[in-house]
Amino acid sequence: MSTPMQDTAASPPGGARGGTGRVDPEAALVEKLRREEPDAPEQLVATFGDRVYRLAIRITGNEQDAEEVTQDALWTAARKIHTLKGVSAFGAWLDRITDNTA
Repeated sequence: MSTPMQDTAASPPGGARGGTGRVDPEAALVEKLRREEPDAPEQLVATFGDRVYRLAIRITGNEQDAEEVTQDALWTAARKIHTLKGVSAFGAWLDRITDNTA
């Protein structure tokens, strides 16, 4: 008869549970944007540029327009980060900005 194996896949790497020991990359980026750190806008583009572009291309159906929408939406998000109420909704907030910009 075999012994039951412990399920190790349920716990995150390093054994951290409940978010302890892990940093939310979105929260870190939001804080950098709020502190107006010089590299924050570049990090915003690197992290969310593709996501925003994919949404913009679905809305506009045109590559050139989607590129313009992407640039405008990311610029708006960086400028208006202080209006974001919480960090957990950053992606949805950015999607709304993209939708409105398009």
